[in-house]
Amino acid sequence: MGVPFVVIVFANALLKRWRPSRGLTPSELVTILAMGLVASGIPIFVAGYLLAIISKPYYGATPENEWAEYLQPYLPHWAIPSPDHQAMRYFYEGLPAGEPLPLGAWLGPLGWWLSLILALYLVCFCVVVILRRQWVEHERLAFPLTEVPRLLIEASPDGALAPTLRSRAFWLGCALPLVLILFNTIAYFYPGFPQLPVHQDNTLQLLPGMPPVLLVLYFPAVGFMYLVGTSISFSVWFCYLFTLAESGLVGWASLEVSSPDAFVWDWQSLSWQAHGAFVAMVLWSLWMGRHHLAAVFGKAFGRRSGIADDAELIPYRLAVYGLLGGICYILAWTWKAGMDPQVAILYLAGVLFMVIGITRLAVQSGMHYLTPPMASQGLALALCGTAIPAPNLVALAYSWCGDIESIFMPSAAHAAKLNELCPRKRSLALALAVCTSLAVTIYFMLYMCYKYGAGNFRSWFFQPGAGAGGVAFDWVVYQLRDPQPTDWGKLTYLGLGALIYSLLSLCQYRFHWWPSTRWDSPWPPPEWCGALPCRFSWLGRSNR
Repeated sequence: MGVPFVVIVFANALLKRWRPSRGLTPSELVTILAMGLVASGIPIFVAGYLLAIISKPYYGATPENEWAEYLQPYLPHWAIPSPDHQAMRYFYEGLPAGEPLPLGAWLGPLGWWLSLILALYLVCFCVVVILRRQWVEHERLAFPLTEVPRLLIEASPDGALAPTLRSRAFWLGCALPLVLILFNTIAYFYPGFPQLPVHQDNTLQLLPGMPPVLLVLYFPAVGFMYLVGTSISFSVWFCYLFTLAESGLVGWASLEVSSPDAFVWDWQSLSWQAHGAFVAMVLWSLWMGRHHLAAVFGKAFGRRSGIADDAELIPYRLAVYGLLGGICYILAWTWKAGMDPQVAILYLAGVLFMVIGITRLAVQSGMHYLTPPMASQGLALALCGTAIPAPNLVALAYSWCGDIESIFMPSAAHAAKLNELCPRKRSLALALAVCTSLAVTIYFMLYMCYKYGAGNFRSWFFQPGAGAGGVAFDWVVYQLRDPQPTDWGKLTYLGLGALIYSLLSLCQYRFHWWPSTRWDSPWPPPEWCGALPCRFSWLGRSNR
């Protein structure tokens, strides 16, 4: 969304020079930016992932992977496109000439999946409305990612370019990375042309047996880190180096968890410890905002709480009822898909921990891409074990993504912050952007897949023999063949991470001399968790 919005800003400035009355107002620019933010992650990380998963269980079945025996009997027919008339084979291999798009095979399942996605988006949006005042006014979080758009939208005396765009220092800062990136772009069109070593991983081995440090010069990270506090930027690096050292120690002592699973991204034991810190961070956040939450729910249920909601995107009553209604629909959907009620509740709780935690980190630290240590299935299965009825495992394989581009809530939180620049009720505009992006993106991807064959794309999602669906459904077969009880080793690491984070948070809350982003803030900020609670793209790619 960054480059298109900058183009719109410059085009608007030229239009105002030519016809001042025809240019976009700052309020309209905020609306455009907010709509772009909430729609930007849908094309790949939502629509692409969804199509890759639900198209796979019949087309990818082979005698070797035994999906027909272990998987297909438990698939909900209403949520998975039918393989009749070669619809899934044509999806991966291309449609024969003259054949129409088999949209009939997709309409029913996509309708149910879109209802689930929109329900999750509604829950995320309502949580943002409920927590906005707590984050913005009570805790005064930085929202670094909104600073650059704010400076571009800022009105100028003559109504044309914003004052920032008239600054020589601004253009000098833009010129350096732009020249380097454009120079390296030449090699894409002329292979063999020399490239400058920027945005590339450089490894540094500090100690034997310890994972190497990844050093990357990444200009967006440099810019956004300038806008956050020193304690945050320092603690990210400190926790990163501490995690590398701890990983080497765990490997040397052979303390890894007994049964690694597909829902943990990197180092298994440390990821469980980090997820404990991640969950504790969210629980501390809700506890510290308990008075605000009580006032919001009191207003929603008719009690006099004295809290105003005029500045919110929707009234608190609508937000609370939307949150509860969305949660009930998601639980009913997952139960109908095959999950037992207790598994569905644990799974949805993990999803809510994930979206709130990632959003909390993004709005305070300015990380434009990060993920939690694991997907929400991991915690549910560690508690319940994998020796649960097969429909639960099949339903859990439909993973909801867990990064900023796929969970909507960080984009909605930044849109709510931008709404303060020119307050307006923009909820309908955001809903229109989401629905339009979903409909257009899914149709376009179906058209491209049937025209060229999804298996011919150079995308990990659609690899014919593996891809997103292959990883998910192979995991189901593996668990059905070798079910496991509750994993207390994983839960021990989880509890250790939660304990470390809670102790650090308690120290910051009780001791005035404890390092803090703001000395007068009672909130324990998330940077002081005991282990790195997520993966930061600007440290390289992932902490492997």
